[in-house]
Amino acid sequence: MQNDKTTPELTRGEEEIMQIIWQLGDAVVNEIIERMEEPRPKYTTVATFLKILENKGFLTHTAEGKSHRYHPTVDRESYARGVMSSMLTSYFDGSLAQLVSFFSRHEKISVDEQSEILEIIRNAKKSQS
Repeated sequence: MQNDKTTPELTRGEEEIMQIIWQLGDAVVNEIIERMEEPRPKYTTVATFLKILENKGFLTHTAEGKSHRYHPTVDRESYARGVMSSMLTSYFDGSLAQLVSFFSRHEKISVDEQSEILEIIRNAKKSQS
C-alpha cells in the first residue's frame, strides 16, 4: 500500500480504532469501546468512525446479529510503510540518513539500541549483496 491519493492517511481517532482492530483481528463496536481509554467514546461515535474507515477502504464488515463485525482490509505494516514513506519524503527529503540523524539528536538512543540499529544495517547490506 502506498499512502497516496488512493489510500488516505488516518486521523488520530481513526488510527486509534484501527490499532485496536489490528490487535484483535476483527471486532464489533462494543469490543472496540472496551479497549479504549477513559473517557470512552459513545457507541454512536465509534460507529461513525467505523463507517468512515469503511468508506476510506480500511475496513469491511459482516453482519453479526443486529451488529456488524469489522475486518481490516489494510494490514498494519502496509499502512505504517506508507506513513513512514510519506514522512520520509515530507520531512527528510527522502533521506534515511537525515531521519536517523534527526532521531539521534532529539531522542535518547541507548547503547543497546545503537548496536541493534547497526546490526540491522549490517544485515541489510548482506542481503543486498
